[in-house]
Amino acid sequence: MLVRTRSIAPRVLLIWPGTEGAAAGNFGVPQLVGLATYVRAKTGAHIDVIDLGCERALGPISLPTLFGGADGKGYDVIGFSCYASYDWLKVQALAEVARSLYPDALICSGGYHASARPTEFIHEGSPFDAVVVGEGEKPLVVLVESVRGGEPLRGVILGPDPIEDLDAELPETDWSYLDRYRSVARRFASQAEVYLSRGCPFDCAFCMERAKREVSWRGFSVDRAMAELERLDSFLDLSSWTVYFADALFGMRSSWRKAFLERLAASKFRSRKNWLLIRVDMVDDEDLRLFGAANCGLGFGLESGDPTMLATARKAGRLDTYLDRMKHVAVRARELDVPWGANVICGHPGETEASMRTSAAYLRELFLDPRGTTGFLSIDPFRLYPGSPIDADRGFYENTYGTRFHRPDWWHDGDQEFLSEWVDPSRGLSYRRRAELQAELLGPLLKSIPEHFVYQGGATSYFKRAIEDQIDGFGASTRFHYANRYYAWQKYLGARQRGDAERADDEALREVSAQMREPAIAAAMATAEIAPGSSAFAPMVTALRAVRRELFVPLDAIAQSVLDRAVALDASNLATVSAMHAYARTFAQAGVTRGSRVIDLGCGTGYGAALLAELIGPGGRVHAVEIDPVLASRARELLAAHPQVEIVTGNALAEACWPVPSDDFDIVVAGFALKALPTWLEARLAPGSVVVVPLQTGDTQELVRFVRQEFGWQRTDLGAVRYVTAREAPPAPPAPAERATIASSRTETPPARRSLAIAR
Repeated sequence: MLVRTRSIAPRVLLIWPGTEGAAAGNFGVPQLVGLATYVRAKTGAHIDVIDLGCERALGPISLPTLFGGADGKGYDVIGFSCYASYDWLKVQALAEVARSLYPDALICSGGYHASARPTEFIHEGSPFDAVVVGEGEKPLVVLVESVRGGEPLRGVILGPDPIEDLDAELPETDWSYLDRYRSVARRFASQAEVYLSRGCPFDCAFCMERAKREVSWRGFSVDRAMAELERLDSFLDLSSWTVYFADALFGMRSSWRKAFLERLAASKFRSRKNWLLIRVDMVDDEDLRLFGAANCGLGFGLESGDPTMLATARKAGRLDTYLDRMKHVAVRARELDVPWGANVICGHPGETEASMRTSAAYLRELFLDPRGTTGFLSIDPFRLYPGSPIDADRGFYENTYGTRFHRPDWWHDGDQEFLSEWVDPSRGLSYRRRAELQAELLGPLLKSIPEHFVYQGGATSYFKRAIEDQIDGFGASTRFHYANRYYAWQKYLGARQRGDAERADDEALREVSAQMREPAIAAAMATAEIAPGSSAFAPMVTALRAVRRELFVPLDAIAQSVLDRAVALDASNLATVSAMHAYARTFAQAGVTRGSRVIDLGCGTGYGAALLAELIGPGGRVHAVEIDPVLASRARELLAAHPQVEIVTGNALAEACWPVPSDDFDIVVAGFALKALPTWLEARLAPGSVVVVPLQTGDTQELVRFVRQEFGWQRTDLGAVRYVTAREAPPAPPAPAERATIASSRTETPPARRSLAIAR
């Protein structure tokens, strides 16, 4: 058989997708730089490394330009890092673009997710030709050599084939692969990333490390580790950087750890601070002294302050002394002025309300020591990671604890940030209750840490910023964001009725929605031109605060409910909850006050009627008319506690739907635009009655106030507006399906959150 061989070196492109995982916000992509250095040394290939996270700082990204290379000829091998499961959709989309541009290229992937789910990359119709399980150096050489030999490998899973001796097998890291990003690196990150070892033999239940198969701890020699740091410093000038030793487990061997720290302390290494991940049960007092001398901060994966949860999470070691050891380390770290951080996981499978309370009590004791602390607390909700022991045995957790994993393959959906966390930890602890307890028990603790933080060493601002980031993560905006996603998914999965009921009773949602609504209320009052000193101002603000607007919008529109804008009630866009300022302006211009009797035309789900109920009090009356029976039914549910409000289903412009006698009512308002007042209206209202409605002429609308005179109307034009128009009765709705099709809005990708990585 004729074998096609290449006379020139293969061209290889390695792409870091700009992960939202644990490596987010760091500079260096040492995974790919190390791969490139190794493969070039073994094959002579021409290799480029692209970091799409940094690439954004250089300007608009053109994928055809990147995939084409400097000369536009493209690459023989294109490798994508799928480091985290959060990268899966992004990497899939990028690979499809690469395949369309270069159909003959060998396209491959590797990383934690690729190792955990290799068959998701290799299947019929996939843009990928190969996937690497575990460490990528040796498998990538095989792929490059297959291209050189003229028979590119297709449809293969390679690995694991780990590097056994890091010093002997890995060439010195060539950081020049990142030359194109050196000028923008500080705009992108303040933390430079480097690896000094590989592997972690521990088997924590939540961790992905075992997906890489080879978990033995292997480190560079102390000499080589120092040389690697010096090369990074020569490339980047680390005098203004924090350096993150990104090893899964730093310095597992005590003799190596102490020797390296002594060398690092004696060196002239210029970083502001060195940050690393280590287990608290590995650190002794001499280690702490050496860490301090070597300008290091320590990240501990504490996981919980409850002993039963530590056992459930499979933290190895002597668990009977584990928490006491953490307290001892905290005291010695304060005495030596060594900064540290501890991460806990809330809602780990098996978690209960009791275990959360026990953990919180321990953490308060740990961090709120009257003598102060040099530590900060990082809090993460449990996330289900593919390849972890929990993922491998989900049935055990479901049967033993009643854990419910709502979207166990969450990385396939576009709402990955929420879905990865959407887990009911146990039979007695739901996702929403976990979130509520997390805020209740740990939010105040986080807010108290700054006044107890006494660290005085280098990079103090770095650690204070980490503390503030954690506090911000417990703020109303973050809590509201996750509540919004939770209820949106109730709708997407056809559980609207259950979601509506739960939303009404959700006190945490009430609290954060009220906080988030405040800026919109201020904006609405200004837009409505209601002066703070006017008689209408205080009652309207009180009403806008009292009525839970988030209850009156669809489940997937809660985020919009706290903004001063209209919210569509269905896909037709013919019915909305109007903007807050629209109600405020209309009701103020109509003169609504205590005891008023108001006819509300086109009430939708009843938000305006609820505001009116607050404004008129128990002595007034509201007669609200809604043409859509579904919306009218919802309005009755939401206004059941207001006996002064009557909801009528029918055409608001049909005389038959008006109250009898109508002269008991002195104000009429409308939530839709009319072409003209009904001819019969004048006869139905007593002199002095006020009508405030939008009138439409052609394509323009005007808010108009009419005052009923003895004979005819007095008209005042109040300015241009934009409302939905009057409509006919809708057809009867179909019977609800058991499960609704997931709406396209599930592809929303909310802003990612990031905290300092903590050892597991």
